[in-house]
Amino acid sequence: MDSSLLLHNIISLLFIFFTINYSQSQTPVAKPKPSALFVFGDSTVDAGNNNFIRTPMKSNFPPYGRDFINHIPTGRFSNGRLVPDFVGKND
Repeated sequence: MDSSLLLHNIISLLFIFFTINYSQSQTPVAKPKPSALFVFGDSTVDAGNNNFIRTPMKSNFPPYGRDFINHIPTGRFSNGRLVPDFVGKND
């Protein structure tokens, strides 16, 4: 390996090292949280919710909701949270 290539590699590694360290040392800026989340899609993002509809088909009893916090059925045809729930969580 010739000396110019070695010098180039060392300078590149130092640049990457200092860039990573500088970006990690900055204080994070709080991002504003969205007021609503609209998701259009198929069954992978729609668990359904029929608590407010007059229908004989309900899902507000176990085992629905068993993977939610406190294991409370919520009227959704799902065991737990879906991708939109994680994206829009407000922790």
